[in-house]
Amino acid sequence: MRDQRRPEIMQQWPPSPLAGRRRQPFFRVWWSWAIIGSIVALLGSLVFVARAESSPTSALETTGQAPHAAQRDTSIGTRTTGTTSNQHRGEPAALGTAHGLAQDVPLGVYAGQANPFGVAAFGLQTGTSPTFATDYLDNGDGWASMDSATNIEAWSHTRYRLVIGVPILPGVGTLAQGATGAYDPYFTALGENLVRDNEANAILRLGWEFNGTWFAWSVATAADAANFVSFWRQIVTTMRAVPGEKFRFLWCPNAPSPTSYAPDVAYPGDAYVDDVGADVYDNFWGTPFTPEAAWYHQLVQQWGLDWLASFGTEHHKAITIPEWSDEYRTDGHGLGDDPLFIDNMANWFVTNQVAFAAVWSYDSSATYRNNLLDGTFPQALGEFRLDFG
Repeated sequence: MRDQRRPEIMQQWPPSPLAGRRRQPFFRVWWSWAIIGSIVALLGSLVFVARAESSPTSALETTGQAPHAAQRDTSIGTRTTGTTSNQHRGEPAALGTAHGLAQDVPLGVYAGQANPFGVAAFGLQTGTSPTFATDYLDNGDGWASMDSATNIEAWSHTRYRLVIGVPILPGVGTLAQGATGAYDPYFTALGENLVRDNEANAILRLGWEFNGTWFAWSVATAADAANFVSFWRQIVTTMRAVPGEKFRFLWCPNAPSPTSYAPDVAYPGDAYVDDVGADVYDNFWGTPFTPEAAWYHQLVQQWGLDWLASFGTEHHKAITIPEWSDEYRTDGHGLGDDPLFIDNMANWFVTNQVAFAAVWSYDSSATYRNNLLDGTFPQALGEFRLDFG
């Protein structure tokens, strides 16, 4: 008999809300922005002016790093060999079981491009203290636009440790050409610019969500995977040669994107990867369409959370969740105001000693809404405050 807990999947998963050019949000809820506006002065005096010299790092080294990484003072978390999730096979957490259960999990936020005030406002409105901030380089206007990293200057004198999405093919080029080293000079220039902008210890998500279909660096086949691996190694070797760099390189697939190849095929190797992660959004294409069934699928899908926990342990890498959020979708496949997702993620972070978890709190378009502060997710916001505050 079919396992009654196993959701029935009706179709493959579409891109996460960040696919595309990441321009200004479609939705603006006036009262939310009024609150943010009222605290800008406070943020300017108490939060934003904190210097980059106090940029956070974890007190503990990541265990089991490859020889090169072990010599680099760039740690972000602890990974204990043998730790795996005990919250799987469809067993959800009980809501509100422990106030502040995840308050020690290092948090990051994406609140829009070059927006330190948005990150600080998120912290104030949720009772949390984000220490990581997420941003993205230009992914469609060529090498010069990506290399210039003009939006990164906004973070140069803040206390946040920056997690940067690096488009390894910014609207031009191929994986096969990258594998030959043809684009190495562009990554030298990028590294030099990041060091200049006081972001020498940035965490770089090279070619994030490579297993999806929506970016130019999409890895659709085993042949693509081979080129992706070689290209990744070229980039890491090149950027590690930049004077003054202390970069970390984060390998990050999209959790709900099945592939014909096994994850190991697209893994560049422990010597070229510092941390592993996956992007996780609260959407579902199966039946029954319930928070419990959706969570079960988050765990057991090919690139899902059970796989990530095992993979991190196997490779002795810190586990990260660079993007995650509740989700409202106009096609009806987002779970919407789902506090169970928030609580399950909080429990999973704690169980698996996640090095950081970066909330996507931004309304990307009319299709995707993910901003916990825009009024769409009052129950989820309450659960977030309870779990992380």
